[in-house]
Amino acid sequence: MKIYRKYGWLLLLLFVLCDGGMPYLLGTMWDGFSQTKQVVSDLGSVTSPVETYFEHGSIMTGSLLLIALPPVQYYFFNADEIFQDKRREINLLLFSITAFAIGDCIFTGVFSINHTTSGLTLDTIIHGLGSGAGILGMLVAPWLMARIFAKAKSKIARICWFIFYGALLTSGANGLAQLLSFTYKGVIQRISLAFLYLPLIVLAFSMQQKKKK
Repeated sequence: MKIYRKYGWLLLLLFVLCDGGMPYLLGTMWDGFSQTKQVVSDLGSVTSPVETYFEHGSIMTGSLLLIALPPVQYYFFNADEIFQDKRREINLLLFSITAFAIGDCIFTGVFSINHTTSGLTLDTIIHGLGSGAGILGMLVAPWLMARIFAKAKSKIARICWFIFYGALLTSGANGLAQLLSFTYKGVIQRISLAFLYLPLIVLAFSMQQKKKK
């Protein structure tokens, strides 16, 4: 358990590496798939030749992020008294990350998008709602982290504010690109996803720095 808590930050980085890198790996297995013109969820559609790999991979990465949360909770609640009056923000942060792990990863793997039907299917609706809830969770995460680290007068708080505004801007651009069927919507989505992963990288860095002290 001590090792688990001590190296929990590595699990966060492993999640970012696996979940962020999976679309590029699976894209090489789908002849004709365009990273710049297609969105990540296309890899998990019922017409995708890598659907099964994407589904299993999404469930595994989502589960990995859930496993990484107890060390994060321990880091905030037990490792430093300076965070003791930020329990509400910390609990909301943990909830936001959980929403991302379940909604945007696990639900994405369980419920596939069906492009072969003209109407909405139940799986497509659940996929969209889950993904939306997960993305909203990670949009809020840097704002919560900025508030949590503000008392420590840490540079991390300023970095989190930058990530928060960047995430809002790129997520808005991503939504418009997909709504208007912009040709290079894949590029915009991947930039948006990078901003969603950044809070986890910053959190992992903070946990790792605390471990050195």
